[in-house]
Amino acid sequence: MLLIFSVLICSEAYYFGNLLKCNDILIKCKETEVEIGNNNKIVNGLNQICSQYIGSKWTNITHCELEAVKCLLTQMNGLEVNCENISDVMHL
Repeated sequence: MLLIFSVLICSEAYYFGNLLKCNDILIKCKETEVEIGNNNKIVNGLNQICSQYIGSKWTNITHCELEAVKCLLTQMNGLEVNCENISDVMHL
């Protein structure tokens, strides 16, 4: 019983550690946003395609938000980076 509890605690700590890693990616990216801008061709294209696909549920994202969401989706059992998954993560 103690072993199972210890494994669960370690798994939970690992999970939250990964989430903090994604938050760090967002923070570091935001620090450079003034220099690199918050949009690029990829983000603009993604926003255009996803707003058509998702509709009113879609909120345009920035370059830094996309980087953080990609990190989160990877941590969530490697979910695919697509409009629906990005929208779901952004609205958590």
